Amino acid sequence: MEMEMSMDMRRCMEDCRSCMAMCMEAMMQCMKMGMMDMKKMSMLMDCMEMCQMCANMMMRMSPMGGKMCMMCAEMCSACAMMCEGMSDNPMMMRCAEMCRRCAESCSMTAKMMMAA
Repeated sequence: MEMEMSMDMRRCMEDCRSCMAMCMEAMMQCMKMGMMDMKKMSMLMDCMEMCQMCANMMMRMSPMGGKMCMMCAEMCSACAMMCEGMSDNPMMMRCAEMCRRCAESCSMTAKMMMAA
């Protein structure tokens, strides 16, 4: 049985793209301000790449899409926790919020995709 792309999946893809953009923006701002160490930069880059791959796999209705969504949810949650550790930076707090939203969306989509 072939699964059709639901509105929830479309929303998840948009959340992934938004999260990817927010992580890039946050990383660039922190680099300009000289407050980005290699570990934090790697976390943001990993999150960006995971979100991009997740959106791409959903777009092509990959049979591995559900598993990728679960991994993306985990990555976004970890990135959100890292961003929250920089609570004095409003950009990092916005990034944390976007990462949390993407994690929730990916988690819900993963369950739906794996149940299909």
